[in-house]
Amino acid sequence: MNGRLRALIAAVSVVLGFLVWGAGPADAAPERITAPATGLNAPVVYVEAPAGDLGVRDNLHVVYAWKHGDPPCDASGSTVYAGHAWRAGNGVADHWGRFKPGDRIRVGGCAFKVTHKEYWGADRGIGPLSSQTGPPRIALITCKADDYSKRTVVFARKVGSNAPKHWRHSRAEEPPRGGRSP
Repeated sequence: MNGRLRALIAAVSVVLGFLVWGAGPADAAPERITAPATGLNAPVVYVEAPAGDLGVRDNLHVVYAWKHGDPPCDASGSTVYAGHAWRAGNGVADHWGRFKPGDRIRVGGCAFKVTHKEYWGADRGIGPLSSQTGPPRIALITCKADDYSKRTVVFARKVGSNAPKHWRHSRAEEPPRGGRSP
């Protein structure tokens, strides 16, 4: 049997395996986060968050998430993603400050719509952003590329068929603020 035939048989076997048995999270390709409005298209790396501080590493080209956090496609809760913005212009999060309400973000097979963004001091903790309860949403956080003492925080809610029914056709784009943690 030649190499091409073996490769074809292997490929057909993999496809049939997915069709017959399905593919769960352990079988999936590495998770990516994408957002056409900012050109974001990066792998997600899961890391520890000791003392409520997301353990972002040195790689400028990946987005980090807490490995014990809420999965992005859950029916409730929020997931926090962090990336580097870099003055030289080569960080994964360089353009997160350009997000506008209505922009779309995809991660973990789910779609999210940006509701708003805020600017925080770099000393403010991220703990309140992560939750396993409440509406399904994500928060993206990065240092501002032009001022490392500040952080850009982008909030987005889940949309589409996996979103709660009361959100699918809602006109209200922003969650209530009133001093509550996002």
